[in-house]
Amino acid sequence: MDTKNSGKENNSTPKRSGIFYGWKMAFAGLGIGFYQDGTGHYGFTVFFDQILMHFPGWPQWAVSIGPSLQRLNSGILAPVTGYMVDHWGSRRTLILGFMVGGLAFILLGLIQNMWQFYVVLLILAFGSSAGSYVVATAAVSNWFSRMRGRAISIVVLGPGLSGILAAVWVPIIDWSDWRTACFIAGVGFWVFCIPLAMVMRSRPEDYGLSKDGDEITEKLDYEQPFGTKQTNQDIVMSMHDILRSRSYWQYVAFGALALGTQSGLVLFLMPALKSYGISMAASGVIVMWFTVSSIPIRLLSGVLADRFDKRLVIAVAMVLQVLGVMAFASVTNTFMAFVAAFMIGSAIGLRNPARLALQAEYWGTSVFGRVGGIQMGVAAIPGIITPMFVGLVFDMTGSYRLAFFVLAGITSIAIPLVLTLKRPSFPTGN
Repeated sequence: MDTKNSGKENNSTPKRSGIFYGWKMAFAGLGIGFYQDGTGHYGFTVFFDQILMHFPGWPQWAVSIGPSLQRLNSGILAPVTGYMVDHWGSRRTLILGFMVGGLAFILLGLIQNMWQFYVVLLILAFGSSAGSYVVATAAVSNWFSRMRGRAISIVVLGPGLSGILAAVWVPIIDWSDWRTACFIAGVGFWVFCIPLAMVMRSRPEDYGLSKDGDEITEKLDYEQPFGTKQTNQDIVMSMHDILRSRSYWQYVAFGALALGTQSGLVLFLMPALKSYGISMAASGVIVMWFTVSSIPIRLLSGVLADRFDKRLVIAVAMVLQVLGVMAFASVTNTFMAFVAAFMIGSAIGLRNPARLALQAEYWGTSVFGRVGGIQMGVAAIPGIITPMFVGLVFDMTGSYRLAFFVLAGITSIAIPLVLTLKRPSFPTGN
């Protein structure tokens, strides 16, 4: 675990000279999110589209079982990954995730039948879970308090920039083929992401530093009114108390709706654009625009999360997401596709930094991995169902539109859930 690293590693971390080390970790997290989401999330729609074309005899609902199995495995593994982060450290968790993720992409380029596709995606599920930018966020959150929202917004810029990489896979596939591109993507996890993971450290206190780079002052731990303890502006709660909290399960339900229903849209983004009559080249640019256009709002989200009620920031994002999905379901030309992509991408960019900052504010950072891991595990349930649902609707109707309208309706349920979320409180003595 990172908190028990050797003195040699401690000495390798700068003390009080130059830029606060937490910001360096935030930018390393940005790079991790850029590659991971640009390949395994937003970028995966490009590979998925190529697989559908390469194996035209595979029904879309059957092919969608693969990503659904991936979501299922990710859901089962998410709490395990969260436990690894809290007890083993973000750095080692990320390195293992990138090693497995790289291998999975190389194997993806070798598949010949559907059962091999399913197996590879099960392997990729662990790599995506352990190597996600959320794991990097867990490390970064430990280094900030007052400016946590802004630090997280830098990390979340990675997924925002990932659309550039997602679009790059299109000419790479045209230049070679999708199997070669899978090999390149797999090796990229090893040579690009693993060095970035090495930047991560556990807590600033282990290196003689304080959160936000502030001067260290002596502070005594004190009991909060409801039995929670705050040390250096960070809440400390046991998982036992958190799991008994109604607020936490409301947060989990909101996340499941917000993140889970997004899965069906992102996976079928490229196939849907092509079904609307938009060329593959233009579709690749729209996939890039989907994330890149959200960069300003991702930066703004961190500032808003630090200054205003995070629940309101998230609720505004959810309204924008619902409207964006409805707009995407109504696309009739390239311009409408760009507008819808901007709305959905901005909604995700506004929501995620505020959501992760709210999680750290309500339940602290000591169990950040497990708190987030359980939420991601539950979010896997709609994440499993929605790709299969979208594929089945397409097979039955020849269109994705009805499925996207249904997803918009389901997502709207998350809005009142987040607006009515209350700060958790626990009886003294629990």
